[in-house]
Amino acid sequence: MRFIKLAIVSVLVLFLIVTGISLLLPSHVRISRAINIEAGPEKIQPYIASLDQWKRWNAFLADSSMKLDIRLRSTKPDSVTTVWTQADGRSFHCSYSLMPSGDLTIVQCYFDFYLRWYPWEKFGSIIYDQQMGPGMEKSLTRLKSLVESSH
Repeated sequence: MRFIKLAIVSVLVLFLIVTGISLLLPSHVRISRAINIEAGPEKIQPYIASLDQWKRWNAFLADSSMKLDIRLRSTKPDSVTTVWTQADGRSFHCSYSLMPSGDLTIVQCYFDFYLRWYPWEKFGSIIYDQQMGPGMEKSLTRLKSLVESSH
């Protein structure tokens, strides 16, 4: 009986310590990538403002294992914001910003994740950059090729 009490108290203390440490991690995580495209914003905007066009360049849509519902939240001449909802109901935002700079446009893509207090969510967010970054880079590279080859 003494061993069982010790085990229960140890697990509880360990959970409280892990939870306390996780509270030091941010509740908002932003992952960002950018690329320079040799075209004006008006040439790029049609590709990012239409979800039908995304199938041509967005690497996340090519991955059929990802069950996502993507909806446009706002479209402006210099930005597009979408809401991505996972099968479990959790959602996050993806935005594209267009920043003209001389003969080229800087296209920045970023994902915003808002986390609950759960330790497994907070610690899991540490690897979001490694999970999402390569797909973001691939998507932006495809977008650049598509836009630059069309004009």
